[in-house]
Amino acid sequence: MSDVTLQLDDSPNATLIAHTDKSLYDSLAEANIWLRKSCINGACGVCRCRLMSGAIDYRGRHPYGLNGGQQADGWILPCIAYPKSDLKLVHLRRQEPKS
Repeated sequence: MSDVTLQLDDSPNATLIAHTDKSLYDSLAEANIWLRKSCINGACGVCRCRLMSGAIDYRGRHPYGLNGGQQADGWILPCIAYPKSDLKLVHLRRQEPKS
């Protein structure tokens, strides 16, 4: 299990526990933090956010929804990213859950 520190654009820092065996997207959803989504397999880039510190693992998958420049700037795809350490995430693209 890894501590994931979230910095949301519209609220103060929030901290939650994310399991290393769940994607960041799933861990955030369990904490009622809903991100925009489309493909859920790393192809579209809709769920992207920026990793400011820490390490993630794509577990053999490729983040096709990000170009090389975005990856170099720290953008990640939570739908296929798994935490390897404590993380600081910013620019979460939030979405209200559907009723």
